Amino acid sequence: MWDAFDPKDWESIPFITGRIATEEDVKAGIAVFYLPNGGIACDADLPICAIHVDEETNERTPVVIIQAEQSGNLVTLGLRYIDGGNGVCTYDEVELLQEPNHEFGI
Repeated sequence: MWDAFDPKDWESIPFITGRIATEEDVKAGIAVFYLPNGGIACDADLPICAIHVDEETNERTPVVIIQAEQSGNLVTLGLRYIDGGNGVCTYDEVELLQEPNHEFGI
């Protein structure tokens, strides 16, 4: 489900927007996480390209954000990695891009 993808096809990555994710959405591959105690969906134009910056190593990894939800003051993002897999981070850990940049390798 979380296979690698061609960065040129980033706009076709399944995503969720306009509502909070459910466990079924995660199983279907349109969301990375769900908050059992609820949250609110962020008003975000998804999918969107970004660079995830590791807080400890400063390593930069190109990602596609497929989910954005807020719980309290924390905005949590669901990410897809080009080489496969997924991740979760906070809004403060990414640099949003208008489109893929040179770090996406295209």
